[in-house]
This record gives sequence, C-alpha cells and structure tokens, in this order.
Amino acid sequence: MCPLCVREDDVFLIRTLPDGRKEARCDDCDFVFTYGAPTPEPKPAATRPKAAPRSRAAAPAKPAALPIVVARKQFPTAADVPLEASQRALLLKQQFLATVAYAPDAVVASHWKKYGWVFSEAGLDKAANYDLQQFVHDPTGGSPGSTTELDKAWNLMGELEGARRIRATIQHLLRGTGNVEDRFTDLADGTWSQAMTGFGEALLTKTLAVAEPYRFLPVLGLDEKRAIAEAVYGLEIPAAGVGSWTLGRLVVFTNDLLVELAGDDFDDLHHAAHFLRWAKAQ
Repeated sequence: MCPLCVREDDVFLIRTLPDGRKEARCDDCDFVFTYGAPTPEPKPAATRPKAAPRSRAAAPAKPAALPIVVARKQFPTAADVPLEASQRALLLKQQFLATVAYAPDAVVASHWKKYGWVFSEAGLDKAANYDLQQFVHDPTGGSPGSTTELDKAWNLMGELEGARRIRATIQHLLRGTGNVEDRFTDLADGTWSQAMTGFGEALLTKTLAVAEPYRFLPVLGLDEKRAIAEAVYGLEIPAAGVGSWTLGRLVVFTNDLLVELAGDDFDDLHHAAHFLRWAKAQ
C-alpha cells in the first residue's frame, strides 16, 4: 500500500535493496517508497586460526654403541691405576696371601663341575629340565638374587617352553654369533627374540663363570665390580647406560681388568674374588 495516497492497486515493486528492503512505486501519485525491515547482514563465520603444524618433539636419540674395538681402547687399563693405589693393592695382596686362609669349597667345586657339563655343547640338550630350573635358584658359588620375574614367566610358558628358552639363552650367550659382550647385552635387555624373561645380569654372569672358570670371576654384579675397581685400584668404571657403554661390554671389560689386576698366585678365580672383596673392605 502506498503510504502517501493509500492506494494499493497501482503499487509496483521496483527492486530489492542490498539490505533486504523493497523499493516500490505508486503509479497513481508517482511516489517511490521503501518498505520492509532491513535484513541484518550475516556475520562472517569466525574462522579458527590455523594452528601451526605440530612438530612432534624428537625423542632423545639413543647413543649408538661404539664399535667394540674402539670401546676397548677407551676403557681403563692396568696402566691407568695410580701408583699409590697400585702399591697399596700389592701390599694388600701380600697380606691376604700370608694371613687369610683359603681352601676351595668342595660344594662349589662340585656345583661348578656339574654345570660346566650342563652348559657344554654336548650337555645342554641332554640336561634335565629340573637341572636348568635348579641352576636359576641355587646360590652355590654366587646368588642370582630375586628370580620372581623368571619364575612367573616359567609358570606362564610351562616347563617345556621355559626350559627351551633357558637352553636357547645359554646357547646364545656361550656360542652365539658376534662377541660375547654384545650377546650379553641383547640377552640382559631381552632384545634377542628367544631370551628367557628374568634371566638377567647375575644369572648370565654366573653362567659365564661356570662355563669359563679361568676367565670370569664369580662376582655377579657390575656395581660390585665397579666398587672393587674404585676401592682397591682407584679406577672409575663407567656405569651401564652412560654414553654408549652397554651392560655386556662393561661386565666383560671390568671382569677382564680385575682378573689382570689381581694377577697370579691365587688357586682359582674364586680365590681371587675372595681377595678382591676382602681388599675392598680394608
């Protein structure tokens, strides 16, 4: 309806304005007018600012293990023992041999002889499963510590698979490919596919000491060997996992160094281990 002449018959739509209102013209009075309410202009949808692409924080790279030849060269040697510590260790050795009685333990000797055969290439497959399980728990000549993890795995796997895993672990440690230091690490870390769960550092070291009694001391923990090296010879041995030092390399390198430093004059390596522990306490 025209607001001027109030006619509606001759009112015609001219256009729709941008704001949504209508513009019309009345032919009777020639009046142009607008009507309707303006439509609110739609607000542009708020756009979320694009998040900067997430860069996943790189995990700290695990240091690559040095080639074993290089690692050996960087490891302390007998020549690194301070003169004062060397002289003191020599006096302690003379005192020990002169005053501390030692007789080989017949029970330990029998245990070592039995399992020396069990771990041999000819004996490993023939040994009874019971003997393998017994070795895990027997503290003769060196305690393996807690066996809870291994016992749980044995029960879950069953006797046949548990015994097979222990045989595979021992076979790989003593006669696998590569060097014994890195085989030890793979087994202790459980990265070797057939490793027996819970057959860790102490049991692996004891296995080496039984299988190679003229090379490996029956000192089953790296921490104890490190403490002996520092207390008796003034040498600081790296801890496993520091830098690129692996457990197996430190276990073997430290053992070989202590055997060299202890020297001859001992009945066997049980006797040498007895001296090293005694000297550490002095």
